[in-house]
Amino acid sequence: MKHKCPVCKKPLLKSAAEQSGREEFFPFCSKRCKLIDLGAWLDAEYRIAAGSNSDETNEQADDDTPSRDAQ
Repeated sequence: MKHKCPVCKKPLLKSAAEQSGREEFFPFCSKRCKLIDLGAWLDAEYRIAAGSNSDETNEQADDDTPSRDAQ
């Protein structure tokens, strides 16, 4: 099975990683790449995009408009 390290893009073979004792780093090729990826998460370089919820947007817009009774 071919796989590329998500950090350095080095091609890996899972069977070769298992044979060399590097399965502890999988899907990364090394401890270095694993730590680089962890650091990127901790520094908030990766973000999960939040989709806008139209119901919440409509509720907020309704709260901001003055009611006719208040006038």
